[in-house]
Amino acid sequence: MQLKISLDPRKIVTYLLIGTMFFAVVSVGIQISKYGFGYREDWMKLFNLDRELNFPTWYSALMIGFCAILLKIIAAGKKQQSDRYTKDWQLLSLIFTFLAIDEVLSIHEILIIPEVSEALNLPWFLHSMWVIPGTIFVIWFIKRYSKFFRHLSYTSRRHFFIAAFLYVGGALIMEMVGSYIAEAQGQQHLLYALTANVEEIMEMCGIIVFIYGLLYYLRKWNDKVDVEIIINQ
Repeated sequence: MQLKISLDPRKIVTYLLIGTMFFAVVSVGIQISKYGFGYREDWMKLFNLDRELNFPTWYSALMIGFCAILLKIIAAGKKQQSDRYTKDWQLLSLIFTFLAIDEVLSIHEILIIPEVSEALNLPWFLHSMWVIPGTIFVIWFIKRYSKFFRHLSYTSRRHFFIAAFLYVGGALIMEMVGSYIAEAQGQQHLLYALTANVEEIMEMCGIIVFIYGLLYYLRKWNDKVDVEIIINQ
């Protein structure tokens, strides 16, 4: 049996952007209502970008999971062609699978231990300690994928670079900015809340750009992908 699915990259990105804009506007409105007018209701947590296990979290996780699926499809096609970069695509799929899980479970936040950062006398922007292994991972990733990146077409390199810039800029740079603000002024004020929102919005936009880049790559590489479903007994 062949499963035929028609995907329009521009339409998909448009819908994802509309969803991201919705969550962004609602979340910013919530922060303004909370810190500007003292309006605090439990339902607001469901749309707060700076909270976990709510609608924006699952939205982001599903987008990242979609990236993992697209990468898996590309890796499977590359394996059939005995492509030299098959393992790179496979590893990327595993990385994004972990990122999707982490988006829901916030595994990286285990490393946020105020007592340890104070004992080590770390600068304020490193008080969210997970940014340290996160930065090390980014450096390793750049080194690991430099040759892979160069073999891509100019357009795909541009897509993937913009996606990485937005995602890493949100996940690491804005996290450092947020840590600095939290240590200087605390977390219970509008500036910190808006900074956290910018962080999440940048991550979402980075994933959307990556989705478009992967769909573009698939279309240029093989505009027709046949999916065969095999159910083992």
